[in-house]
This record gives sequence, C-alpha cells and structure tokens, in this order.
Amino acid sequence: METIDELIASAEIGDQARQFLESDLGICVLGIARQQIEAAWLALESVDPTETEKIRALQNKAQLGRQFEQWLKELLQDGENAMNIYQSRKDES
Repeated sequence: METIDELIASAEIGDQARQFLESDLGICVLGIARQQIEAAWLALESVDPTETEKIRALQNKAQLGRQFEQWLKELLQDGENAMNIYQSRKDES
C-alpha cells in the first residue's frame, strides 16, 4: 500500500507529465518521436535484408520513439490513479 506522500508525489509527476504533453514543447518532442518512428519504418522498407545490424538499429530507433510516448502516458495514468486513491482515502477518513 502506498503512503500518502507517495500518492501525492505520483500525482504531481502525473500532473507534470500532463502539462508537458499539452505544452508546445511536449507536442514538438512527441512529433519528433513520431517522425523518428516513421523514418525508421520507411528505411526498413528499403534496407537489404541481409544487413541485420542495420535492421536491428532501425527497429531500436522506432521502438525508442514509441517507448518515449508510452512512458509519458504511463506517468500520466499513474498520477491519475494515485489522485483517485488519495481522494478515496480522504473521503473515507
């Protein structure tokens, strides 16, 4: 069970993730990540199938872009969950 301090910290991080995702900087960075994914997939279409190192590098590049967005969304969701738990505990007391 998470402590109240842990719930508050998680909620604050989630709120910061939400603010980042909604900011011009966040929108720009997510756009760059999505462009990286698209560029990697386009490059994969034309890479020689025997060049396994190039294929692996392009797959990793695409995966990193996808993970970046996922990490932010997970922080946001964790923060929302923490806020709900905190609110529920507060209502119980």
